[in-house]
Amino acid sequence: MLSSLMTNCLPFPGVVGQAMAKKALLCALVHSDIHSVLIRGNPGTAKSTLVRSIGTVDQDRKILTIPHNITFDRLVGMIDLEVTIRSGTVTAAQGILGQGDGQILYVDDCNLMDETIISTILSAAETGVFSLEREGLSQVIASRFLFLATMDPEEGELTPGQMDRFDLCIFLDPIDDEEQRATIIRNTISFEQNPGEIISGFMPEVITLQDSVKKARERLSYVSIPLGLEDLVSNVCDDLNVSGHRGDIAVSRTAKALAALDERDEVNFEDIRLAALFALQHRRNDNSPDTPKAQDQSDQSPKQTNPPDNTDTDSPVSSQIQQNKPDISRENGDPAKSPPSSAREEIFDIGSPSDVIQFLNEKSIALTKKQKSGRRTRIISRDKTGHYHSFRLPAHNRSDIAIDATLRAAAPYQRFRRRNGLAISVCREDIREKIREKKIAHTILFLVDASGSMGVRWRMVAVKGAILSLLTDAYQKRDRVGLMTFRGAGADLLLPPTRSTEVAVRMLRTIPTGGMTPLGTGLFEASELFNRGMYAGADENKTIILLTDGRANVPINGGHPYDELAEITKRLVETPIRFVVVDTEQGYPRLGKARMLAGDLGASYVQLDELGSRGFAGSVHRLLDTTG
Repeated sequence: MLSSLMTNCLPFPGVVGQAMAKKALLCALVHSDIHSVLIRGNPGTAKSTLVRSIGTVDQDRKILTIPHNITFDRLVGMIDLEVTIRSGTVTAAQGILGQGDGQILYVDDCNLMDETIISTILSAAETGVFSLEREGLSQVIASRFLFLATMDPEEGELTPGQMDRFDLCIFLDPIDDEEQRATIIRNTISFEQNPGEIISGFMPEVITLQDSVKKARERLSYVSIPLGLEDLVSNVCDDLNVSGHRGDIAVSRTAKALAALDERDEVNFEDIRLAALFALQHRRNDNSPDTPKAQDQSDQSPKQTNPPDNTDTDSPVSSQIQQNKPDISRENGDPAKSPPSSAREEIFDIGSPSDVIQFLNEKSIALTKKQKSGRRTRIISRDKTGHYHSFRLPAHNRSDIAIDATLRAAAPYQRFRRRNGLAISVCREDIREKIREKKIAHTILFLVDASGSMGVRWRMVAVKGAILSLLTDAYQKRDRVGLMTFRGAGADLLLPPTRSTEVAVRMLRTIPTGGMTPLGTGLFEASELFNRGMYAGADENKTIILLTDGRANVPINGGHPYDELAEITKRLVETPIRFVVVDTEQGYPRLGKARMLAGDLGASYVQLDELGSRGFAGSVHRLLDTTG
């Protein structure tokens, strides 16, 4: 007789392909100390289907889905209003973490969830306990569960700390084989028309898998790892620069589960290799590329970037296992640093796109009455927009009452209050207001000295690569990136703030350089761009990244260039626009004008010659990511 679970989802063996992902999930079912598995892949790679189908193999545990909009109270537990009102004693009601004890918890698109929620789930999965702290209530609750999560990397990444807490991480690639794709279509249509028939067809394989998992659990305690292979695990983790010891432990546990599934009492080399692919790929810090280099970066858009496939025996992790020695791929050298100064026009190519974003400080973020929705920076909302995250005593939004928290605060006192015909009596001191969180985007304008001064080629190669990388990041985080240059007698907006990589590439390839240095004009025009049209008002986080050596030799109104520059900076420092000054000055002695300009603007300051193209791009990414 088929269970209701099996009639609602495709059987585990019925999922076409993804053999390595299936093996990793079976390891999690076998070894109770593998607490969490993350499945990464583009849309349509059967991530969710694969997770739901695991219930056909392990029918002793329910799969509980955690919704995206879950509140913290619903996750960890809350005061049971009915019992508390009736008894006058504060009593807790179970949250989904408590209900998940002994079960499987599942989150789809975990990278889009509230960071506090996902971190709490991962902590509980790892430690087996979580804390419930509410008014008059403090408990430590034990809960052992298997946490399965999926995510599409195109929609944004988890933090490195969150990634490290996942014991295993599986990378799925789309299926391109025509025969397999045809099988997927047939299975899907058959399941929709007659689920019982297709489930019955896979039943022998399901029963075999159930029996295999059961036997592997019984055998697991007898499986051992030879000393030489234990040393191999440690060496590989060290070679890949894996932080901490979670990776070593996860590899060992997974290797034992693989051996048990294969009905062996001793781990072999192949077990270690596969286990390392599952447990180390997402923990690598060796600077090896995750994906093959595109043939032409200029034709690459964010959607074309595929995640690494950890089934590849030629992957960096697999290579480390095979060779047992570091094979770290590093990019060498920076773009040419000392091109000759020239007043004639030149056009330079685009540098390699790279990690982009360190120096935008928190104090430069002004919380405004209206903020554009985005994903990069998380803030506490000052209005009724955003996700209901928690609650507090009334401070700002007295009309945005947290009804649930207010009722819980009032519940213990109902036996002692006059209700006057009301179901529950609420006093002023019971009122709680909602704390809402939202993420806001950035509009980033690169303001680049394109005059013929020393270092122009270096500047342009670096900034072109950084902009292209920022655009890829903006695709995920809803930022916009633009480019304005100043040279000759004025400033030109070459790339209006955009999220389109295609438009950016076309514009970046045709940037001319050469001529005089109208620094004051550049700053004035850049600030004016943010004060007019669609960029005006306070609903944008606006950042100007200025690449300059601080020299100016073209006035705006006929005065001295530096006197006019001082007047402009005085006005700009009072605006909500934040600045990052990247000093492109080279050689010795150095005048330090860019550093002085950064001080006048209240800007963050960094020297380009200490970073190179990739370092510059990486710094800008860290700048924006640490502003919230």
